[in-house]
Amino acid sequence: MTRLLNPAQANALLITLRMLEERLRHADVWLQDTEEEGILYHRKLHVSPQRKLVARQLIHSALEEIAEVARKFDFARTYDDRASLIRAQMSLSWADLCDVFSNKLRGYGTVDPRLSLALDPHLDRLAKLALSIASEVSDGQ
Repeated sequence: MTRLLNPAQANALLITLRMLEERLRHADVWLQDTEEEGILYHRKLHVSPQRKLVARQLIHSALEEIAEVARKFDFARTYDDRASLIRAQMSLSWADLCDVFSNKLRGYGTVDPRLSLALDPHLDRLAKLALSIASEVSDGQ
């Protein structure tokens, strides 16, 4: 069936299905009553046990459908190194942190002159830590 798609079409379909599978698997984990407690956030699912069960069954059906399409179009499983995912996330975090230094916050209005001393050292340390984390998982790359 792969001849039904040109390479660009096959790639678009494959990427879309892979992203959907990842999202479905994340949702399935979230539906298993795990709470996530962070410093600046708390996540809990407020869904009845019956609806969780139905949602998980629907997720299972969707995963079976993805498997069928993958077989039909001869899509192979790819290997993603989590280290590269961590590096990418930390690089994005570094860029995000650079965008909220006090001098950049001027784009949102007048900045209190004391903000630089109160905020920027923390952001600088966090940005450096993000890059250090990315470097640590590089494994010589």
